[in-house]
Amino acid sequence: QPRPAVALRGADKAGAAGDDFSSPVVVRHTDTHTNKKEDIPMLAEQRKEELDRLLQRAACAGDAYYFDMDQDEFDEEMEDSEEEEYYAAYCRQREIGFDAYRAEVVKELAALTGAEELHYLMDGYNYDDGSLAVEQVVLHPDCDIKTARMVYWLLVPDYYYRHYGGPANCPPEDVNREAAALLVKLEERAQKGGFLSGLEWDGCIPDEQPDGLDFSTEPFCGVPEAFRR
Repeated sequence: QPRPAVALRGADKAGAAGDDFSSPVVVRHTDTHTNKKEDIPMLAEQRKEELDRLLQRAACAGDAYYFDMDQDEFDEEMEDSEEEEYYAAYCRQREIGFDAYRAEVVKELAALTGAEELHYLMDGYNYDDGSLAVEQVVLHPDCDIKTARMVYWLLVPDYYYRHYGGPANCPPEDVNREAAALLVKLEERAQKGGFLSGLEWDGCIPDEQPDGLDFSTEPFCGVPEAFRR
């Protein structure tokens, strides 16, 4: 069976290192987010299903676990999973190549339109599914500041400010370096006023900014104003 996707929204949870958030990434847990995707009315049910499938493909596109497997081993691992979206995704990845499949999924994510679709992908996102979808969403031209801010604080920027003076100073040997690099991109775009505003979202948007951060002094003065409560 495929490796289970375990939510890593708890600080200091660990996993395997890689080009994703499955290393021991500091990711904040939130108990305030209780929405179910089916309760969000602004998207048609068919479109939600399409986006859910795209999100599954994005998780597979960033995962090389099955790519180099011998065919017999792959077939054994995927036994009874032939009807699942991830089975088709991994088969496609093995057919055209890891980089080609990743590029294919990135193109699909880039083709999304509207802040609501982008926010839907991040609503309740399982960060153990990797960074591919997250990065494509927050760098998308239609990404709303509310979506970006939600993702920003779930990635626990205060960890990097406390330890290194900011995510830009995160050393290569830190297992959280992938998340730190994404935080840098978020901050750069926020400082340029690059996020849209006007997201229409009927559900609760979690606010995981910790209380008591002093933005008037080092180190937290480096947090972009757009991300501050």
